[in-house]
Amino acid sequence: MWLFVYGTLMDPEKVKRILKRLPKSRIAYLPGYELTFNKKGDKGGNPNLKPGRGVWGVVYDVNESDLRKLDLVSPKYARKYVEVLVDGKPVKAWVYIAKPEYTDDGLKPDRSCIERMVRGARYHGLPEDYVNWLENLMNEL
Repeated sequence: MWLFVYGTLMDPEKVKRILKRLPKSRIAYLPGYELTFNKKGDKGGNPNLKPGRGVWGVVYDVNESDLRKLDLVSPKYARKYVEVLVDGKPVKAWVYIAKPEYTDDGLKPDRSCIERMVRGARYHGLPEDYVNWLENLMNEL
């Protein structure tokens, strides 16, 4: 099964630390949502999704055990089934979206989260304009 990630889980080191392996991955696009940093974190806003024009990310080939591990380390996020585009073709995937009680639209992005996202986006080969956009977000902090 597929898991769509758009935030710090794009960073291969973080995924390896949690899952004890780096699953097979593909570049993916999630239409109908966009990136925001409104999930309450220790140092500011952590990545989250809200309705919008679309967001780039990665799908990992995961199993039930992987999802259980991620559920345990992400209790403030809820898992949702969505349709993403991989090579232009629709694919069903799980995604984690912050539970509303853990969000605040007035937060500034946590710089360390964006650094991990840029590292992951570069590692996976996400579109250069998207990586540049993430880097510009970091430079604005």
